[in-house]
Amino acid sequence: MILRSVLTALVLSSITFHAAAEMASSDSRREPVLTVLGQGSYEVRPDIARFRATLSTEEKTLEATMRQHGERATRAAAVLQELKLLGLEVEKSSFRTNERRVVKSVTTEELARGLRPSSVIEGYTAATDFFLRSPSLENLNQAVTKLAASGLFGFQTIQFSVLQERGALNQARRAAMLDAREQAQAYAEPVDLELGQILAITDGEAQPPQGEADLPSRSAGYGGPSTVQIVPPAVVKFTASVNVTWRIAPRVVK
Repeated sequence: MILRSVLTALVLSSITFHAAAEMASSDSRREPVLTVLGQGSYEVRPDIARFRATLSTEEKTLEATMRQHGERATRAAAVLQELKLLGLEVEKSSFRTNERRVVKSVTTEELARGLRPSSVIEGYTAATDFFLRSPSLENLNQAVTKLAASGLFGFQTIQFSVLQERGALNQARRAAMLDAREQAQAYAEPVDLELGQILAITDGEAQPPQGEADLPSRSAGYGGPSTVQIVPPAVVKFTASVNVTWRIAPRVVK
């Protein structure tokens, strides 16, 4: 029985030793690699503008809110229809209603009786968001000025981009790949290494431009501007990144 236990322990020890030796040998044969993060950008003149115009109506009751909002929405649709002549397009729209609540305070006597402040409905708000785009930047100021002059819409910001966005992003990706190769060569050449086969390419983030400009926040009927002057940026920038892994080896002297 003792002899069998000793033999079993020796066999297990031998297996463990060979496994450890194989792992060490595998580690020693692991090929050297170099991984870098490349980043690139591409600048292009914008040829399209997008922004959101909001039609909002507030009344005391839900019925009055919906009735007034319907009437104003009809007028808003007519304005937007006219602006099609200037190239302004409605990409989509969305409608929502909300309760406007306030906190009703209580007196000291009511607090003593266990009453607490409560939220009560003060009124209702109906809003329609129109998501607009203008592929004609030459007519943009005229179109936005007419929207503001109608006294119906509220605005936030305007974003500039390009119609061929995918092509611009791919240009940024190409720049990122070239940057990755340049970095890899900068690491390898001073220590007499050369780049070999590419082992992996991992796509990073690719971002459209964030070129924005402010729009009037109030409609012209409430003290807003009679004219709107928007200056598009000279260029918008697309960015991209990529992770690239090369096999590297000592430089061969010829």
